[in-house]
Amino acid sequence: RKRTPKAPPVVDRATQYAQQVLDGEVIAGPHVRDACARHLRDLVNAPARGLRWSLEGAAEGIAFFEEVLRLNGGQFEGKPFILQGWQAFIVGCLYGWLRGDVRRFRVAYVETGKGSGKSPLAAGIGMKGLTADGEARAEVYAAATKKDQAMILFRDAVAMYQQSPELIKRLSPSGSGENVWNLGYRATGSWFRPISADDGQSGPRPHVALIDEVHEHKTAIVVEMMR
Repeated sequence: RKRTPKAPPVVDRATQYAQQVLDGEVIAGPHVRDACARHLRDLVNAPARGLRWSLEGAAEGIAFFEEVLRLNGGQFEGKPFILQGWQAFIVGCLYGWLRGDVRRFRVAYVETGKGSGKSPLAAGIGMKGLTADGEARAEVYAAATKKDQAMILFRDAVAMYQQSPELIKRLSPSGSGENVWNLGYRATGSWFRPISADDGQSGPRPHVALIDEVHEHKTAIVVEMMR
């Protein structure tokens, strides 16, 4: 009789990173160490607090980046978005931790050195919110005080769309070249577009809001608008 091959075990990369940080194998600052320690504590006491860790959810979030998304620019042009350890921890925690049937974490604040990949990470989260969350009429925004600033992050998302065979088949851009201003996902009536404080504060109902370079914002108006 033929034996059905077993699927390889799912690796818990978020927990793996947290353990490496606390073991000193990965050097990290105090806030990262605290986040990793919280993650490991919660794996033990989560049920008593109404929380649960979905390894499947975490793995699916990471797989979306690595199997669907492509990077752009220089030596990374067209290459799969293979997450570094710290990125896998963030993505895993966002999609793996649940409170009941909804996500535990609604806000993530990420601060790293320039050129480390924050904007592509944020753009990828926006792409997942647009195409792989099962949200009907999802509104995804790259938000800033000025439209030019919002376009910086949005261009990363557009480049991801242009590089990914899976996204090319599913998304419809409005505009062309450097002037794309909207990515539409017709299957669910969803969109991803840049927005600024100048566009008004009463219209958006974001499913995902991405705010880049928060330290450059003179006021909290954009953060509050999206919240």
